Amino acid sequence: MKTTNLFAATTTKTAAPKKADKKVLSAHELGDKVKRFADLKNQIDALTGELKMIEGDIKGKGRELFVQEYKRERRTPDNFKIQDQTGSSCLFIVMDKYTSVDDEKAAILKDFDGLLGENVVYKFNTELVEKYGSVLSELILNCPDIADEDKGNLISGERTYSVSKGSIDRLLQFANPEQVLELINPICALKK
Repeated sequence: MKTTNLFAATTTKTAAPKKADKKVLSAHELGDKVKRFADLKNQIDALTGELKMIEGDIKGKGRELFVQEYKRERRTPDNFKIQDQTGSSCLFIVMDKYTSVDDEKAAILKDFDGLLGENVVYKFNTELVEKYGSVLSELILNCPDIADEDKGNLISGERTYSVSKGSIDRLLQFANPEQVLELINPICALKK
């Protein structure tokens, strides 16, 4: 049994459905609930913005206190509570998880031994798969018909970088722990 193209099913495109104009239907039995919904949504959006700004301030101070504790204890400190002048407090948590690393930050992190992880993902080049779809199907059945100059370009790679697990525990191995903490940018969380 011979299959003509194993990739044929993946090249079918479906047209996007047309968007219809939205009808407005009355539901007077709701009273003012739709208006109240919109008002509350706006208030939540405004408060969320303020919350993010305050959270940023607390996390900034938390990172500063974290490094101070790290230097004092000579080890990764446990989670701790941050208390303000009113006596209110929240838990500050530093996780051994990190934000993504771009090429620029990766170049900097390479100077800090053991902090940078690297992963390369190989993918098929979509244009060439479409171009050689039927030929690739035949190659699976041992039929080499792809031009030599295209073989090297058939599979492309994507390199990603990450901060190595355990980096948070190694801050004191570097001359400037504050700078390293800023570079590795661990995920920090606050809990009430």
